[in-house]
Amino acid sequence: MNKKIRQKTLLALIQNHQVGRQEDIVAHFETIGETVTQATISRDINELGLIKVPNTHGGFHYHLPKQDDRPYLQRLRRTLQQSFLSQRAQRGQIMLKVQPGNGQLVANLFEQVKFPEVFGTLSDDSSVLVLLKDGVVTSQMTNTIQKLLEK
Repeated sequence: MNKKIRQKTLLALIQNHQVGRQEDIVAHFETIGETVTQATISRDINELGLIKVPNTHGGFHYHLPKQDDRPYLQRLRRTLQQSFLSQRAQRGQIMLKVQPGNGQLVANLFEQVKFPEVFGTLSDDSSVLVLLKDGVVTSQMTNTIQKLLEK
């Protein structure tokens, strides 16, 4: 199975079932006669921009964020206002803590906004590490984040 078909199959799976673990996705592929590794599924999840959202059973499941016509900056502002917990900064790095299930979305939105100060982001379920470009003063970006948090 090539990458395009595998990713299409993955999208169909998460649209029809609440799947919260990569191991369950690997098992699904095995039931249809395809062998994939957890690492491959992890890369596919990242490339497709899938995020984990809360489900009705107190856990989380993978979800494809809806693309809409709101500007990314406004989406980032709203998401931060709803999920922000704290931030810490040091030498070109800002660690944001957000509500569980929002880390990947916040990181993706940072990338989409394309702040000129940002080199890149790393995230997990509830944390985002914002890496700044060389020479950028950390307080410059923390001030921008504070402005986004103002209602």
